[in-house]
Amino acid sequence: MLTHLQQITIQAFITALAELDSPLPADLQKQINQIGDIISTQSTDALNKLIELAQNPHLNKLYLQARVNIQQEYETQERNKYRNYQKESESRDTPIYITENISKALPLDSIEEIKPILQASDSVKEAQKYQRETNQKIRRGLL
Repeated sequence: MLTHLQQITIQAFITALAELDSPLPADLQKQINQIGDIISTQSTDALNKLIELAQNPHLNKLYLQARVNIQQEYETQERNKYRNYQKESESRDTPIYITENISKALPLDSIEEIKPILQASDSVKEAQKYQRETNQKIRRGLL
């Protein structure tokens, strides 16, 4: 299971890729493919390398904006969750504590979900496909 910050990093990176209008330069695509090769076995190193690659001028602005948006969305969900628990708790004799796993705020649960994106010959197209499929699942209530 990924930590909350790892999920944000991955989701922001994938979102940045999906928002690009053209394929990545060959050297950047090659570096992403290399991360895809090690992400299952060396996830911490791979995630650190993703953060480094996010500094690339092709991705940086989109990555930072995606990260801010994801964090704001998560914080809003958590505040709403807390308010709902607090209201329910006020109507009971014993308090209710928030125990839900924070990873439920993001649809990404596994590194294996993004491995095909990182290993694709065109990670931009693969990320766009992943985003479309994820959005369809959300609309259907599957996530």
